[in-house]
Amino acid sequence: MDRTPKTAIRGMMLYVLALLVLGILAGALYTIYGHPGDPSEPPAAATIQQKGAAPQ
Repeated sequence: MDRTPKTAIRGMMLYVLALLVLGILAGALYTIYGHPGDPSEPPAAATIQQKGAAPQ
């Protein structure tokens, strides 16, 4: 097998192109719909209680 069949090369190119398109679509959908559903809910970092200064 000194030469790769053209159909295999076309198939791999189609596969890579399909992955690229799906990645772009997934990124766009996450950008649009990937935000929290309830914006009034405080972020998790705001609910962590801060420790006061240790008594000397």
